Parts: sequence; structure tokens; C-alpha cells
Amino acid sequence: MRTLSNIRRSAIGAAAAWLLAACGGGGDVAAPPPSAPRLEIASIVVEDPQTGDIMFSHDDHWHGFPTVAAGGARTLRVHFVKQGRAPDDHDMPPRNEWFTLQNHADHSLPVVIEDPARASWAGDRLGGQLRGQSPGASRLSVRVLRGSTTVWEAPPLNFVIR
Repeated sequence: MRTLSNIRRSAIGAAAAWLLAACGGGGDVAAPPPSAPRLEIASIVVEDPQTGDIMFSHDDHWHGFPTVAAGGARTLRVHFVKQGRAPDDHDMPPRNEWFTLQNHADHSLPVVIEDPARASWAGDRLGGQLRGQSPGASRLSVRVLRGSTTVWEAPPLNFVIR
């Protein structure tokens, strides 16, 4: 006489055999590929390598802003900082804490200009060129993506075209 426990074991065994047959007959099940560690970002540092000018975010605002001549361009390099600062610490993050997306090929750095009549951006995950088109001011938004997932987003950065 079959007990309820024996019937359950038989049903579970039959389901497992069916699943193995449906998956190609069993064997070793491949482990999922290890995922890259999550990129930690607390703030962003934008540097003009020609002039040495530095702008950096702090919580919800920026210290500094770029200016560009109308018809001109300004090359900007983008760095990130892993460790945030205290709310009352408005000092620039030390350079030895900066890192880039150089070794993060699966990440991208889309930049969106709020008023594309004022300026344009052309770049990659390390930085780019802000090109002035007409005098005035606007803002640019910077996000870090891994694939199509937003990993981090900076507060909008004001800039001036002269």
C-alpha cells in the first residue's frame, strides 16, 4: 500500500527526471557567470586637462562650472570618487581618490545638453568635448550606465557659452 509520502516522493522524482530530460539529459549544470562588482560612485570630478580647471559635485550641487567660447570647444575629462564627503565638507576630493571608467568597458557615460541650441557634447566614457554654439547658459546631465541600467546620476552641471 502506497502512503501519501511515497506518492509525493514518486511525483517529485518523476518531475526531476522530466526536467533533466527536457534540459538535455542532465549532466553538470553550468553555474551562472560571476557578475562584476557594483561600481560605487559618490561624486563626479570634471577636469579641463589644458587649464587645470576642476569642477566637482557635492551631494545635490556643483562647485564650479565650465565656460566655453561660442564657436569653440573645451575638452573635459570625467573622474569619479567612491567615498562621499560630509554635508559641510565642500573641499575638492583628493586626486588620489579619483578614478575613471577606463577599466569598466561595460559602462558608458551619456551626457545630455538641456538646450542643444547652446552647446553640444561629443565624448566617450572618459570625457569629451563641450562645444559652444550660441552665447548663453544651459545645463548638462551626466549618467553612468551599465548596459541600459543607470548606475549613478550627477546633479545637472551649469555651463556658460560666451
